[in-house]
Amino acid sequence: MNSNKHFAAFIMTYQRNITLSNTINILLKQSHPPQKILIIDNDPEQSAKYVSQKLSHLPIEYFSVGYNSGPAGAAKKGLEILSKENYDWIAWIDDDDPPIFDNTFEILLKLANDNEECGCVGSVGQRFNRKNGLIERVSDYELEGLGYLQVDTIAGNMCKIVNSKIIKNTFILPDESLFFGFEELDFDLRIQNSGYLLLVDKELYKKHRVNANRIGIKVKRGTKKPIVDLWRQYYSSRNSLFILKKNNLNRAIVLNILRTIFNMANGFRFGLNYGKKNLEFNSLALYHFCIGKKGKQQKIK
Repeated sequence: MNSNKHFAAFIMTYQRNITLSNTINILLKQSHPPQKILIIDNDPEQSAKYVSQKLSHLPIEYFSVGYNSGPAGAAKKGLEILSKENYDWIAWIDDDDPPIFDNTFEILLKLANDNEECGCVGSVGQRFNRKNGLIERVSDYELEGLGYLQVDTIAGNMCKIVNSKIIKNTFILPDESLFFGFEELDFDLRIQNSGYLLLVDKELYKKHRVNANRIGIKVKRGTKKPIVDLWRQYYSSRNSLFILKKNNLNRAIVLNILRTIFNMANGFRFGLNYGKKNLEFNSLALYHFCIGKKGKQQKIK
């Protein structure tokens, strides 16, 4: 490991300067703060440049993508830049999801450095069922005691920290064509396929679950979402199918298509307007999967 460049972070942002500033402040107050914070600005107007100029006395750099590349494109650029600068570990941070606890990075980096085959660590992780294509919750029971758990995916809003050796040795980077939704899952499955492990600290994980009052809950599928957020369903439905196809999980593809069709009908339980919007986004997702269309869709928020 490079002791001089041990740990850096990038923050993906889009027109949220106050939120971005608050997150930078929280990162620098960690018991083990990043040596460098790279702002990845997806705003073509470069609105976050003002933040970097205002905080120029801090170890902060600014990079403008030049267009809205989505979380997938921004994460790709952040990992690419910081791995080329030879940082050992790179935190993948959303501008509105800083660490909750002030020793989060310290705990995660210790776990990462103690495991040679570790490719990624995070505060919270989930498992992925390759038979049915569903992401599954880690049980409360598994979080009892000390030590770590191996998981299949860690979301970018869960203090995801990536081993830069992955990029240098395997050239695996997030798939920008996914734009939004499940780009972390796609990345994580590919690094697992290359022999790396994704790890979470059990004690820290449980602390997050207690803090969010999520002990003892059961996952419910097919529930009503806020109608203003239904556009997300398009990317989730579309990208999950592309990821399953990339991993040759044919049975899961069929099941996922059937679930999407069921969801299209099920949405009408929540009213005509909701059902029509839900039908529109899910049917477009299936169509674009069939014709191989990816990227940001202009008709989708």
